[in-house]
Amino acid sequence: MKEQDMAFYRDRPLTYLASSISVLAIATGLVVAQSATLISLAAPNIGNGVGASTVSALFTALKSKFAFTYTANGSGAGLKAFFSQTPPDGTPRPLTFAASDDPVAGTEKVTGGRAYVQVPLVGVGITLAFNTNGLTIPPSGLKLSRASYCGILNGSIKNWSDKSISADNGSQIALNVPIKVVHRADSSGSTFILSSHLNTVCKTPGVPAADVWNRGVGTTISWPGAFIGATGGGGVASAITSNKGAIGYVDNATRLTKKLPAALLLNKAGKYIAVSPASITAAIKDGTVVTYGTNKKLTRIDNLTDPKSAGAYPISGTTYFLYYSDLDFKGFITSAKDLAPSLGYGSVP
Repeated sequence: MKEQDMAFYRDRPLTYLASSISVLAIATGLVVAQSATLISLAAPNIGNGVGASTVSALFTALKSKFAFTYTANGSGAGLKAFFSQTPPDGTPRPLTFAASDDPVAGTEKVTGGRAYVQVPLVGVGITLAFNTNGLTIPPSGLKLSRASYCGILNGSIKNWSDKSISADNGSQIALNVPIKVVHRADSSGSTFILSSHLNTVCKTPGVPAADVWNRGVGTTISWPGAFIGATGGGGVASAITSNKGAIGYVDNATRLTKKLPAALLLNKAGKYIAVSPASITAAIKDGTVVTYGTNKKLTRIDNLTDPKSAGAYPISGTTYFLYYSDLDFKGFITSAKDLAPSLGYGSVP
């Protein structure tokens, strides 16, 4: 140490030491206080979930309030993982919740015997999103009657120049653009909602014989071989974007995220309805709330295959939230319901 430095400390031994200790104490106090603040502001950890891709946008937004992981591996795979407690690769253990657009039967058991709850979380609209390349869309938007979208999804209407589509829109929207239908290749609740709807409306008067739905209802469907399969709602949206003439079914929140247009669909009341939180909510209100299961801890909403209200979006359903009954998810569920409409979802009871 230099002589001048030694003189500085020799002349000020007590005052400098006291000041140094004070500064150190203040600094330490600030660090402790900051650490306490960070701890107090830490998001509640609700564990790990799997399931429907329809709520990916919602769960991503909720990560600002809650700490959790979520693997959107589809409703079917998600429920299987939840009940067997075998999370997919990359998902931490243990699984604490799942999401599905297809309600459980009520007889499923969790490995280990743990009790669970099922509640309707949000309303979802399954849109028919499309690629505009080569199409002349009317200012009011693309309209599809039941005969048209039954024909498209059954594989009998193969070109955008089809007379049924032209009649819906008042003029021909394309000279010769082949239709490429994109469907979910994985076990999907979106497929369940869509096929439930088609199994009802594509058998009604006014639907040509070639367009009558005979592919059943389920999370997986045997689609025409010429259709394009994709995994997850995001995968369907990407395939629509990259294929001229493409149309496919994807939930409204994912469609909005991917910035895809959606067709206005003719509903049971005879109105062409655009998908929106309000039109999805109107459809959900037409449903019937049912409580079931051994301990009456499971809730679903029935009678949504063809909602009757004038403002109802016709292909609407519910995403269900499943969790273990000994865990507290009240705050998470409340936040999800509050946030849902701003992201393109409908409200449920």
